[in-house]
Amino acid sequence: MAIEFGVRIPNSGPLSSVPNIVHAAQEAERMGFDTAWLHDHVVWSSEMHRHHISSGAAEALRDDQTADFYESLVTMGYLAAQTKTIKLGVACLVMPLRNPIYAAKQTSTLDVISGGRLVVGVGLGSKATEGSREFEVFQVPFSKRAPLTDEYIDAMKAIWTEPLASYEGKTLSFKDAEVFPKPLQRPHPPVWVGGWTDKAAIRAARRGDGWIPGWLSPSEMGRGRQLLLEEADRMGRDGQQITVAVEKLSAIARTREEALQRALPTILTSSKTYERDVDNIQFALDRHIIGSVDDVCRRVEEFVEAGVTHFELKLLYSTMEELLQQMDLFANEVVPKFR
Repeated sequence: MAIEFGVRIPNSGPLSSVPNIVHAAQEAERMGFDTAWLHDHVVWSSEMHRHHISSGAAEALRDDQTADFYESLVTMGYLAAQTKTIKLGVACLVMPLRNPIYAAKQTSTLDVISGGRLVVGVGLGSKATEGSREFEVFQVPFSKRAPLTDEYIDAMKAIWTEPLASYEGKTLSFKDAEVFPKPLQRPHPPVWVGGWTDKAAIRAARRGDGWIPGWLSPSEMGRGRQLLLEEADRMGRDGQQITVAVEKLSAIARTREEALQRALPTILTSSKTYERDVDNIQFALDRHIIGSVDDVCRRVEEFVEAGVTHFELKLLYSTMEELLQQMDLFANEVVPKFR
């Protein structure tokens, strides 16, 4: 299976803006990256803006910034008109906070207007920081997010694939819903399941076309992939057809020292998020893709040996010029070694 590379687009973070979103996606397409990735939250606080940076860098933060987070599906629709060939992915929709009937129609429409370039990442929804109130604002019980996600994935597939769609679940049911257009990709756009737990790998094996976790090392990815393959076999599915991807904080430079200088301030901002053990910086360095060209190639190879075939690069950059420099270096000196 071919190794693919995608780039996280700044639909949130200190450098998020419409011109920067479009420029990053168009440059990713021009440089030959496979996918332009966005991420998804609706309620996004100033605390999250400062401590959960997945595009841009801590050095780009300013006191006068608002916590801008451009809605993922609307932004993807805009990018569908601004690009021609690059795939457009979201990693991941906070599925328990989405009406699945409406989300199915939105993503079907996106798939059609993009010419079949959509990848639909779905996840339970991380709180991102301890102070997150997103589930509270939506009045969705955080403890119910797993069963809601499972039902909503199944309901979306019914809408995508059935002329008169019906679904019967514990929290959602509908009958003979006529929802068009259907997706251009058949039977539906690929569904990639987010999350780095064993349960996420199993969910991907049961319901997904891909698995895209974050904070796992190469050895942990290998273990998760084995769980996925075993569960897929139990379900009568071909696990080899399920894409294993990763999303990784990334920094590349001519020297390891320069890359670390770019990455470490932003990684340290995550020390106040509840879900990341970054008191030991080596924990992060063992799981992400940071260093010189040779360092990066070795780390990518480690993940490839663990079964990974798609990389979502969450490059860390204090200016857009720095983003484009890193993208260019990655595209010219790393990607060709895996094609």
